[in-house]
Amino acid sequence: MDYHTPILITGATGFVGSYTARLLLQEGYTQVHALRRPGSKFTLLGAAADQITWHEAELEDYFSLEAALEGIDTVIHCAALVSFAPRDKEKLLSINRKGTQYLVDAALYQKVRRLVHVSSVAALGRNAHGYPISENSKWEDGPLVSNYSRSKFLSELEIWRGQEEGMSVAAVYPSLILGAGHWSEGTAKMFAYAQQSSTYYPSGSTGIVDVRDVAKAIQLVIERDQKNDRYLLNGTNISYRELLAQMTTALGVAPPRKSLPRWGAQLLAQAEKIRTLFTGGTPLLTRETVQTTYQNYVYDSRHSEEQLGMTYRDAETTIGETAALFMATKEEGSGVLGL
Repeated sequence: MDYHTPILITGATGFVGSYTARLLLQEGYTQVHALRRPGSKFTLLGAAADQITWHEAELEDYFSLEAALEGIDTVIHCAALVSFAPRDKEKLLSINRKGTQYLVDAALYQKVRRLVHVSSVAALGRNAHGYPISENSKWEDGPLVSNYSRSKFLSELEIWRGQEEGMSVAAVYPSLILGAGHWSEGTAKMFAYAQQSSTYYPSGSTGIVDVRDVAKAIQLVIERDQKNDRYLLNGTNISYRELLAQMTTALGVAPPRKSLPRWGAQLLAQAEKIRTLFTGGTPLLTRETVQTTYQNYVYDSRHSEEQLGMTYRDAETTIGETAALFMATKEEGSGVLGL
């Protein structure tokens, strides 16, 4: 492929998709296409939105996808719903699994050559015992598996089906993605939470990766152009205590001082469930987020470093730059980091 290869991005108005689109345009790609829904806003893209060829389509509308994919060589599938609210179970399956099924079917019909799927570490097998998790960790269903994790695993089965039917497929598995975006959505809203200077922190640990590094890895994967590539993307393994401490320090507020017992978090999650039944809002804490933040996960990114040549920003850099932008733009509702 070359810089004039037609590439289409799903989710280009969202968090990962917008950084990916901006990076490809900055690197000189001239035929960047993207899906948009009616009423989509281009806040995270800025001037880059005018350099993209837009196609009005929805993941849940097969025929709109079929039309959008005509003449496309490579698809970068960034679009997904992220939710840990129990009420979103069917919506997760519809958008993440069914939407990916439609995308793969439409791509096969239009003879799209290549598909790069932005998956998640949630689609890999995870253990809470500190053993490193890699691309080869086998996913297993069970009572501790979230609906989001299940939907991402099922969506990935669809993309590998696409490979069996003739496409060249690759997948990346980011850990917790941090960076600037819409401050009331996704992981970006963690900075608003941290600014409240909570006394408590959960006892688990996770991995984090800068959204700009995810975009760079996607670029490297499409340029490597190898079938069956799979890469876990992770910059830093970190406890939630340290993560919140770095965030609060960068925001100039007091860090959390006490570990909240799991039973206490479960009570708060139950209270949130009751509150949102009356308000209709999105719960700040759910049973599934308690399960996740009280486990100790360690992620191994060596394969991406050795095969792609990835170098990752450290946590202090990502958190510091994002926190500074949050404080400068929180009243505007969103911010965008430079590439």
